[in-house]
Amino acid sequence: MPVTFTCGPRQRLRRRTRDLTFAGHASPARHAQWRLNDGEPVALYVEAISDEGVDWVNGYKESPAELRCKERGDFVVEFPATHGDLHAGENRLALDIDGEQAELAFTWDPAPLPAALDLSDLGGVDDIQEIGQVVAGRFEIDRARNCIRSVAPQVPDSLLLLGSEHGSQEATYQVRFTDFAGVKWLGPSDFFVGFEDKVPAIAIKTGWSSAGMMALNPKGEARCFIAWGDHSETDAEWVVVTDPPNPVEISPGIDYAVRHQLIFADGVDRCRFRIWPVGEAEPEAWLCQENDAALAGDRIRHRAASFGLFQHSGSAIEWSDIRVSPLTFP
Repeated sequence: MPVTFTCGPRQRLRRRTRDLTFAGHASPARHAQWRLNDGEPVALYVEAISDEGVDWVNGYKESPAELRCKERGDFVVEFPATHGDLHAGENRLALDIDGEQAELAFTWDPAPLPAALDLSDLGGVDDIQEIGQVVAGRFEIDRARNCIRSVAPQVPDSLLLLGSEHGSQEATYQVRFTDFAGVKWLGPSDFFVGFEDKVPAIAIKTGWSSAGMMALNPKGEARCFIAWGDHSETDAEWVVVTDPPNPVEISPGIDYAVRHQLIFADGVDRCRFRIWPVGEAEPEAWLCQENDAALAGDRIRHRAASFGLFQHSGSAIEWSDIRVSPLTFP
C-alpha cells in the first residue's frame, strides 16, 4: 500500500500551536521512521490494531495511540515548532515505512497569527491550510455555503486549529449539526493547548491538554472541559469537567450561534460558553462555565491556547461566520 498524507504531499503551515502535525496512512509496519530535512531519523508509530475484536471504551480504542490513529495503518508525524532542523520557508519530511519511501514538502512560517481573526468570508479560500492546521481528521472549505465542514468518514477527536497561542480570548461562530446518528459527543470547539507524552513515552503523544473545550451531545447534555494530559495515563494528568452535565436543547439541521470564551485572570483558567438558535436573542446566562481554581498548587496550569474547531464523533459539522478576538481583564 502506498504511503499517503491526509492533507497531500505538498503542505503549508504557520505557528498556530507548539507542534506541527502531519497525518497519513500506510500499511501496518514493523519498522517506521521519519526524518526532517537533514536531521536524524525518529521512530514513527503506525497503527497495527484493526477494529475487529477490539474493545472500545467510551468511544476510545484500546491501542497505544488511543484515537490519534483510528484505522489500521494510520500514522501521525509530530514535532515541536522549535525543532532544530525546522526552518522558515521550504522543508522536507521523509518517511521510511518498512522500506516504503515517501516524502512531503511543506512551507513553514514561524510568525504567530494576531489574536483577532475574522473568518466570516471564506470566498477567497481554496485550501484548508490557508486558514488552519489540521491536527486530526479532515476538513474542507465549502465556498458556496461559506462554511468549514468536517469530512467523512468522521474521525473522533477531529481538530482544526484556526488561531495561534494567545491568552484570554473569545470566539463567536455559527454551527450546524447535520445528523445525530451514532453520536456520543459533538464538539464543536476548543481552546487547545497541545498533546502530552505517555509515561514512558511512545512514538506518539496521546494526552490532550485543553484550556477550555465546549462539548454537547444529542441527549441534551452540555459540558466544559479543562484538562492537562487527558488520556496520557500519567500522574500529572488532571481534568476539570461539568459534572453532572447541564441541560441543552439542540437538533440537527438548525443554525446555532455560539459564544465561547477563555479567560486567564488571577492565576485561574476559566472557560464558558452559550449556544442559541440563530435569529433568537442571545441568552444572558452562560450555559456552562468551569475553572481550575480548586487544583492543587503543584499541578501544571495553562496560560495560553489556540482556538480550534473540534468534533468528537458523528456526521459532518458545518462552521461559519467565525470571529476570534482578545479579551482584556484587569
